[in-house]
Amino acid sequence: MKTILVPIDYSDESQNILAYALELARTISADVIVFHAFFPIMSPPASYNAADVVLALEGGKRRELEQFTHKVKEVVAHTYCLHTSLVTDTATDRRISDFDGVNISCIAKMGGPYEAIKQAIRKYNADLVVMGMQEGEALSQALLGSTTISIMQVSHVPVLALPKGVTFKGLRSVLFAADLNKLPVGADLRLLREFIKATQAKLQVLHLYRTQRQFEEFEAQDALDTLSRNFQGIDYDVSFDLSENVAAGIQKYVREQQADLLVLIPQKHTLFERLLDKSVTGKITAHPLVPLLSLPPGMLQQAADAKEKALSEE
Repeated sequence: MKTILVPIDYSDESQNILAYALELARTISADVIVFHAFFPIMSPPASYNAADVVLALEGGKRRELEQFTHKVKEVVAHTYCLHTSLVTDTATDRRISDFDGVNISCIAKMGGPYEAIKQAIRKYNADLVVMGMQEGEALSQALLGSTTISIMQVSHVPVLALPKGVTFKGLRSVLFAADLNKLPVGADLRLLREFIKATQAKLQVLHLYRTQRQFEEFEAQDALDTLSRNFQGIDYDVSFDLSENVAAGIQKYVREQQADLLVLIPQKHTLFERLLDKSVTGKITAHPLVPLLSLPPGMLQQAADAKEKALSEE
């Protein structure tokens, strides 16, 4: 995991989102691209060359982004010093220099956020996107925000969504809530494996049965073999439980495992869709909300397609 893309919209949470991303990047030795998409306040006069105007606008926005990024680095450094009782100019400068090993680039592009972020993920070879959630209690489109959830549904790399006010305190425990019944034998979970290796977190895999019948009929061995193949060399455990309310079941395990991060694979008509359903009244995570890592939704479908192709060629 080499590059983290951090879209910034200058909302109230933008500073916190970038601070989290910088701390994460420092921990896993990744580069950071701070990205801002914008629309001009007014159209340029007809006498001006449109391409030149766009470049000038993007340059100005990039400089604003660089100033914002430097300010966030100062805030992160000062907060650290407060927690360690080392509130001096020298200590703050030393903490800021801790980010010297993190290559930070600031890029501004004119356009709509959704399309611009999609293009940036591919253009700059991002391995992870860090975005924000909106304030709320249940995991829903209102909580995640329309742009965040839209990017989750199309991104080919993981998207990390941060709840309001959550700060980076390391990632010691990660909970992967997975519907193992729909995990293809050929599933490739290397993106999650690489993330866990980079953070050196303990991984807990959770499968929830919604009914007693599912519990009695589900043969888990193939799924367990797939997990074993994907997570070689990783410290992980697998838990099974019965919970009619998916949200409540996940909440229980977030609390019990004191998870720092929740991982999901958004699949249509399965777990992720139910979590986004407004009828889900249970909260997904204990207070305070933990960050949500969404793995690319195409991961399982690609594995299923590859299996079907292999069977057809036999």
